[in-house]
Amino acid sequence: MTMKKIAKNIKFEDALAELEQQVQLLESGELPLEEALAAFQQGVALSKVCMTKLNTVQQEVEKIVVADDGSDDEYELETFADLED
Repeated sequence: MTMKKIAKNIKFEDALAELEQQVQLLESGELPLEEALAAFQQGVALSKVCMTKLNTVQQEVEKIVVADDGSDDEYELETFADLED
């Protein structure tokens, strides 16, 4: 099993699904050592992608909460599609 390259613009849900697949492969115990190592490396990389995306969204949520100070100011709404780039 060779390590697949992770797309730069992969969606969180897709990265998480791939991570779950790698975990299932590892938990099965049926992979030879070299393939298990590749699956583990892929899982670590996918985990980092997921964490980065979650941190980005968390920062955006915190900005929204801080910006919501009760004033009547208008704010520009960023969509999740804007965050994925």
